[in-house]
Amino acid sequence: MGDNIILFCSILDFGKGSKALKLAKKLGALGGTIFLGNGTIGNYFLNMLGVLEIRKEIFITIIDRKIEDVFYEQMSSKFNLDKAHHGIAFSVPLRSCLEIGKTKTVSNAEKKGVNDLEAIFVIVDKGLSDNVLDSAKTAGSTGGTIIHGRGTGLKETERLFEFVIEPEKEIILILSNVQKTEEIVSAINEKLNIEESNKGIIFVVDVTRSLGLYGG
Repeated sequence: MGDNIILFCSILDFGKGSKALKLAKKLGALGGTIFLGNGTIGNYFLNMLGVLEIRKEIFITIIDRKIEDVFYEQMSSKFNLDKAHHGIAFSVPLRSCLEIGKTKTVSNAEKKGVNDLEAIFVIVDKGLSDNVLDSAKTAGSTGGTIIHGRGTGLKETERLFEFVIEPEKEIILILSNVQKTEEIVSAINEKLNIEESNKGIIFVVDVTRSLGLYGG
């Protein structure tokens, strides 16, 4: 059954996550989770005005592959994801998430009809997200989204793909062209020494489909 289930992720403007969750449940999704995040801006004039960040909501849900086409169509129609600056959506096979740390048998570049994209997840101590994004930028990344990990209670913590996300952690999500992924990961590792104990975690999953990504 795992081969028929995918993880759908969308990055939307603040306040739209709950609407996406409602739509997902209507279409038959298996629940969903909303994270708060900050999008990075590269616009010089906005930076001059002091608009350095945009609040975003990251909506994650699990759907059956059979409804993937309908799901994308409905999400695109509801949130105008086929237009620039309205949001981003992408999906990954759930199996990739469950097999973290194992060698991928097939790369995106070898799959017909699949975007040559990968999603890089970086989990580091709070306050280090700028270092991650700066390092990624030097290796060709065009930006990323910061997800702040928050515990849900005194004895509970957020979990992302079975990794415990404590309140003092930050998750950085970077969408990368498959040809640039290794260079981006290496740049982040060199800057933050991720391979050393307790320095952080990096994992990469295939992106099977996307909306709202524009060059430049």
